[in-house]
Amino acid sequence: RPVPLDFPTNQRIEIYLKDSGGDVLAKWSDNHAITEKPVTIVINPQERIEYNETISTRELTPNKVFIAEVFFPQYPEMRIRQKFLAVP
Repeated sequence: RPVPLDFPTNQRIEIYLKDSGGDVLAKWSDNHAITEKPVTIVINPQERIEYNETISTRELTPNKVFIAEVFFPQYPEMRIRQKFLAVP
């Protein structure tokens, strides 16, 4: 059955860049204007929704582990985390 997702603003996702201890170093929303613009997006069975976004990593210390965390602000239970190693 279709799944409706309600968003009160034009922001659909949030990206956190964290250090290995879990402290937030950067937020995607810090560099984007968020405005009130309510909308409901319906995802039908066998469909998916995809967002192609970036967050700056140029200030990261090489050879250290960091965490990228992506989620829907209105649906924090829908969250994914990925550890990665910063390279020079």
